[in-house]
Amino acid sequence: MLGENMKKSSLVLFFAFFIVLPIIFWAATLTGGLPRAVYLHEMGKLLGLVGFVLLLFQYVLSSKIKWIEQGIGLDVLFGVHRKIGIIALILIIAHPILFFISEKLQGYQTPMSVLKVLGVITLLLLLIIAGAALLSGVLPVRYETWKGIHQIGYAVFVLAFIHSFFIGSNLQRWPMRIAWIILAMIFIGILAYKLRQRSLMRRNPFTVAGVVQETYDTWSVHLEGEHPPYNPGQFMIIQLLRDGKTSEPHPFTLSSSPTGDRLSISVKAVGDFTSTIGQTKTTDMAYIDMPYGVFSFLNFNAEDLVLIAGGIGITPFMSMLRYIHDKKLKKNVILLWGSKTEQDIAFRKELAKMEFEMSSFKVVHVLSRQEDWPGERGAIDAEKLKKYVDNFPSNQFFICGPPPMMRAVERTLRELGAPKNRIHYERFALR
Repeated sequence: MLGENMKKSSLVLFFAFFIVLPIIFWAATLTGGLPRAVYLHEMGKLLGLVGFVLLLFQYVLSSKIKWIEQGIGLDVLFGVHRKIGIIALILIIAHPILFFISEKLQGYQTPMSVLKVLGVITLLLLLIIAGAALLSGVLPVRYETWKGIHQIGYAVFVLAFIHSFFIGSNLQRWPMRIAWIILAMIFIGILAYKLRQRSLMRRNPFTVAGVVQETYDTWSVHLEGEHPPYNPGQFMIIQLLRDGKTSEPHPFTLSSSPTGDRLSISVKAVGDFTSTIGQTKTTDMAYIDMPYGVFSFLNFNAEDLVLIAGGIGITPFMSMLRYIHDKKLKKNVILLWGSKTEQDIAFRKELAKMEFEMSSFKVVHVLSRQEDWPGERGAIDAEKLKKYVDNFPSNQFFICGPPPMMRAVERTLRELGAPKNRIHYERFALR
């Protein structure tokens, strides 16, 4: 844990250095006693410089470089990525607006040039990318469409670099030019890493060893191939090669245990891609990038585990439970799993077998849409948590399911006395 904290501190210091550097050199060039309109122009310069640095951070945070991701988690990095993206966009939009206002107040207008046109194109592309990101959360934008638009971001950095490096007056001084060159080298390094990862994946495809229908709308896909070690609860990014066509990359939790030879994912048909999982054949191939995520009990001092699942959120817990079962670990584990009906319960026989063989493991099914269910019904609420869980401050809680369910359960656990640092969840969406 100390090493991971040092990694986080190093990243923060790295980011802070490249943000503070342009501010210092910008401030050093300021002269007192100038008209306010000139200071608006100077502020426009500063926002452009900081905006460019934040733009580079976007590629670092979304690069999926495993050294950076390990111990932090892609969901955290992508969350920071989205927030910094909004700040960078605001700064970059404000950059030409302040220039325009300043020139209007001073009664002149600088002529258009090729470098200025590059700046305008960069801004328009950024707006397109931001628009696609915002719409994907409101409208049913296909993942493939969003992904294609997002790829424009690599051209954005190149254009922004050329624009700032050759037109920015602050960048005519060598310390700033060197800093900008370093940022460009980092960008090139990220591209090289991603191309290398893509090449390695393509050279080592996995074979589909089996496809098992778990429920009427859920399938498990079993895969064979050489893979790196992983912790139970982590996830992979997979591309399926079916009928000569390669799918876009999609994240799926590993439902298999590291104790087994095969990898497996268990997928519920809820979207364009997942609805075709059942059509996967044993003649198909897969490209896999793994492992990612920190959602594993192995990362915590965890003797008493409370696993709370909603729907297909059971998958990381199947990986953990299979690992605990196979390793014969001495853990006190309770699984509370919310499903709609009995027909939605996957792995039911396997879980029952585990419960029989592990005296310290208990499964509680909670069904929301089956009136004749003899067990617990409704939602996983405070009443049910108090009924089955003892000593809220000492347990380690793991939650996986639909985002509204996770938020509600987390809030309830906090109200019941569970410390924030003992409540764990992960949202591993790629957008």
